[in-house]
Amino acid sequence: MAVARAKARSLAWAVPVLAEAAALGRSVAFAWAIGPDELGRAMMLALTVRLVEMASDVGVERLMVQARDGHSAGLQANLQGALVLRGIIGAILLICVAPHLAALFADGPSSASYAWLAVVPLLRGFANLDFRRAERVLRYRPMTIVEGGATLAMAAAIMPAVALFGDHRAMVWVLIAHASAFVLLSHLIAARRYRVRFSPPALLRVWRFGAPLMLNAVLLFFTFYADRMIVAWAYDWATLALYGVVLQLALMPAQIVGRAAASIVLPQLRQALALGRLTEVWGPVLAAHAGLAAALVAGFTVVAPPAIVLVYGEALRPDLALAFAVGLAAGFRVLRTPYSQLAVAKGRTGDPARANLVRALALVPAAIFAAMGLPLAAIAAAAAAGEAGATLRAWILAGPVVSRPPQKVAFA
Repeated sequence: MAVARAKARSLAWAVPVLAEAAALGRSVAFAWAIGPDELGRAMMLALTVRLVEMASDVGVERLMVQARDGHSAGLQANLQGALVLRGIIGAILLICVAPHLAALFADGPSSASYAWLAVVPLLRGFANLDFRRAERVLRYRPMTIVEGGATLAMAAAIMPAVALFGDHRAMVWVLIAHASAFVLLSHLIAARRYRVRFSPPALLRVWRFGAPLMLNAVLLFFTFYADRMIVAWAYDWATLALYGVVLQLALMPAQIVGRAAASIVLPQLRQALALGRLTEVWGPVLAAHAGLAAALVAGFTVVAPPAIVLVYGEALRPDLALAFAVGLAAGFRVLRTPYSQLAVAKGRTGDPARANLVRALALVPAAIFAAMGLPLAAIAAAAAAGEAGATLRAWILAGPVVSRPPQKVAFA
């Protein structure tokens, strides 16, 4: 049993590691193949897709894990219906904003490039959620096949797309290849027949659970990506590439921890709450994340500058102040991860948004610093201060849950 559990945990960690490594490899390949300016434009396309995905994320996967009836075929069909609607809405949104984005960044991607991105959420909306159902019982092999296979398909598409287009447009087709493989694999490995249902009461349930998460996702976009848009607005595309590369490397561990926590920590906290055993589980979880956060800050500050030069070239060398500030921001994000998972496990889905609102407010000084033409380290320092404030807010919000005497909890 212990060996099987360790193997399952290793799979839950391996998938986000593979995904983030592939994203890193993608940016390296683009940097060498099309140069810093075109890399900056390609990053803007990827940011746009990410914004739409996060702004429409009502947490159907997390509801399947958290809900008492998450194993039922009826709920799965309703969640898949919600996923289809999400994909359609995301596609329409991308088509509508495409000309405005093209006008906002005059020398950036064209309106057609932004519009083609609509294919990505539309495809992903037709995924079969059966591989997520397996996570309820800590089985991660289906997730490994779907997400890992889609990541490999994305990696395989990079060089053909670059050879075909030779500029930032290659990013569009790399993202479409990833979405296509994701959906196809989700159906190939599913044990349960794909069904879609659009039940108003079920959709209302999804909305009530996911609306706070959607608000939090929008705030997460601002905390993760909006500062890069500020850099694109105030500086040039090569500077955006530099800032984007540093952020990507620093946030890669944070992304890995966050995705692994959704697969490992969330079910663990859910079971602990159900059994009234939160206090004995919470301490080790928090301590592990605190250790990871401290190691990230120290390691990134020392290793990142020479590593970036080695991998990307001298043109994308960051200074030590930028590396430290970005590493500090990523460290606070890792430290906040268990608080976010605890909030979802408890059904307090509004708490992460309340915490991330503090982080979003840091965009105000970041925009001011950019308008003043200050170094990138100043913008990163604003981000680090925002992350610290958001983590403090998450700790305060979690206080009543953690300090409450052990009791069994009902779920959505």
